[in-house]
Amino acid sequence: MKDSKKIFAYFMATAVAVFNFTGCDLINPPKKDVKKAAAAVEENVSKTAAEKNMGALPADTIVRIGAWSLTSQQFEQRLKLLKEGLPDFDADKPGNKESVLNELIRQQLLVKDAEDQGIGEKKEITEAVEDFKRTLLVQELANQLTKDIVATEKEAKEYYDQNKALFVTPIEWTAREAVVADEVTAKNMLVQVLQGGDFAEIAKAQSKGKTAAQGGVLPAFKKAPFDAMQTAIANLDAGGTSAVFKGPEGFYLVKIDDKKGGDTKSFESVKKDLVSGLTLRKQQEAILDHINEVASKIKVEINKELIGSDHGK
Repeated sequence: MKDSKKIFAYFMATAVAVFNFTGCDLINPPKKDVKKAAAAVEENVSKTAAEKNMGALPADTIVRIGAWSLTSQQFEQRLKLLKEGLPDFDADKPGNKESVLNELIRQQLLVKDAEDQGIGEKKEITEAVEDFKRTLLVQELANQLTKDIVATEKEAKEYYDQNKALFVTPIEWTAREAVVADEVTAKNMLVQVLQGGDFAEIAKAQSKGKTAAQGGVLPAFKKAPFDAMQTAIANLDAGGTSAVFKGPEGFYLVKIDDKKGGDTKSFESVKKDLVSGLTLRKQQEAILDHINEVASKIKVEINKELIGSDHGK
């Protein structure tokens, strides 16, 4: 039901916002016209009541149009929903309640006229109403099935302890490469680096790769350009140099200039999101279990020829 209330709040917020803040006389008529319209409505209500022997307007009823009525409690609920959709709306501001009431009256007059014309019986209208009803029923049942299902902090901690790898911050690498055609030359470069040679200068002088002119600098990455490089640098820290390995353009050396991330997030920092995520998962499982239970009791017939024989496989 929450979604239907949101729809009302949005609709009324839009209607009242337009009513209060536009200068269009058709939407926001002069006060004299409003009074005339209200008087006409009152006269019409009186006639309808007399014709149908509905009696006097009940004490708690603000307005009645034909068989439709609005009590003071219902009106206050609509004002509350309107406030949710339009936070700046102030129901206590002079004229605002009257504006909302007049808008509700206009709506009901149009609804009544549409019903009298039989518009409500049109196929597209009845189908839309039925679809909306189905949606509300499903939502309300889902709310009932899940209202008491909440993951505990203990469950969140157990999940965290069993899946710590999921809570490691991604590593970002800053690295340089040197690429040559043969393994012997690559190993000679590695010896030069290990003896204290400047990797950038060695790459500029000997690398045949596209990054040679920049001293082998690669764009920062969270995953290496290819798997063999990722494997070669996996255990390296900042300042480390890889062993020689084969790649797409020849034989490679990689030096790590910087390495950020790789830390495990604390449980406290992820607890709230974990509890929320586990609660949602438990609620989804409860709904699916209920569907399976209902499906075991109610016969479902499917014409597979109309939708394809692969259905249900």
